[in-house]
Amino acid sequence: MSEHFPDASAFVKIDAHTHLGAFGNPFDIDFTVERLAQQMSDYSIEKTIVCPAGATLNSELKQACDTWRLTHKDKASCLVPLFWVNANLGQAACDALERALSEEGFAGVKMHPLFDAYCADSPVADPVLEIASRFGCPVFIHSGHPPFSLPWQIGLLAERHPQVRIVMLHMGHGHGVYIDAAITMASKFDNIFLETSGMPMGCQIKNAYERVGHERVLFGIDSPFHHPSVEIQRVLTSGLKDSALEEVFFQNAKRCMEM
Repeated sequence: MSEHFPDASAFVKIDAHTHLGAFGNPFDIDFTVERLAQQMSDYSIEKTIVCPAGATLNSELKQACDTWRLTHKDKASCLVPLFWVNANLGQAACDALERALSEEGFAGVKMHPLFDAYCADSPVADPVLEIASRFGCPVFIHSGHPPFSLPWQIGLLAERHPQVRIVMLHMGHGHGVYIDAAITMASKFDNIFLETSGMPMGCQIKNAYERVGHERVLFGIDSPFHHPSVEIQRVLTSGLKDSALEEVFFQNAKRCMEM
């Protein structure tokens, strides 16, 4: 007997992880404001938390968000931008982050230890977390790739900064051991949230929801690298009840961002 799964269109969604901009080699892919608008319409996405295609492209993201506000005036607040910080760049990066959060309308921080080549628990990350603490905004950190972005490293960072909400993007990504570690770290440190994009095991979404807590698992797509239909179906088929799906798809990102 075939199983019946919920209808995706029944759930309004916040996508907690998507990029605007062009990625070059080795990806050769981009994602425009127009494509994002269509995606949000097609898949019942009310808001999208967006980050740029790299740490040097924050101004392009700001321009894209400004364009969105002009061309989608009825949905002006539906894009929530994150400022991508390369922690290796020290004071200059921190100064830029402070301006972004205080003057330029950015709502949080994106860190990518893999792309920018530093360990997630390195001391170079601490000043960034301290700024996030002062502004009361969350920090989204890529996870799942040694030697830079392992869940244990993000756990150590969270331990040093318990007042900062840390979103572990991909909740360990594609490795079963790292996925389990992501859940373990979030169970240990209550300032860690888990985001689901690119993580292949639907059952682990349910496990995370039950072990970590119903408020700390967030739906994400990671456009343009993943397709929304795949990411949505993984959550729908995870075994969660409708009330839990509503939290994962919408309420938890709203809580994390304090929208």
